[in-house]
Amino acid sequence: MMRTSQRITTACSLMLAAGVLLVGCAAPQPKGPLSEKLARVTLETRPQDRIEAYRLDGQLVSGLHFDDLAPGNHDLRVRYYFEIPGSAGGAGSLGESRWERCILGVRYAGFDGGQDYIFQAQPMGFRASGSLRSANGEKLAEAQVIRCGPAA
Repeated sequence: MMRTSQRITTACSLMLAAGVLLVGCAAPQPKGPLSEKLARVTLETRPQDRIEAYRLDGQLVSGLHFDDLAPGNHDLRVRYYFEIPGSAGGAGSLGESRWERCILGVRYAGFDGGQDYIFQAQPMGFRASGSLRSANGEKLAEAQVIRCGPAA
């Protein structure tokens, strides 16, 4: 029969192993070299927030990132999650912070093969803001907020 300390050690080891696996799955997967025939879009936000690929040209994306794109016109949509801090409520109490989820979209006709692009998202007060940028930081298109609401 296992002693309590052995059970705790075994449980901790299993939790640590599961945590390592989850972190490994959540980490961005490195991509190979970019083909001259395709464009690549990287998603960026603050470290405490989360951004995920949602739709490409109206089709649901399987995975958290966009696959490399053919040159030309594309409609990109992302899910963007960010925290809205709590505020002072009545009688001096602090309200709890909450998570917001917004769908941001950008249409851009100038995707070129062999080029890297960045879809950035950040909070603007209680709303979200985003843009598509070139690899050197030049703003190419402003993202539109499609909808926002509390994250489930």
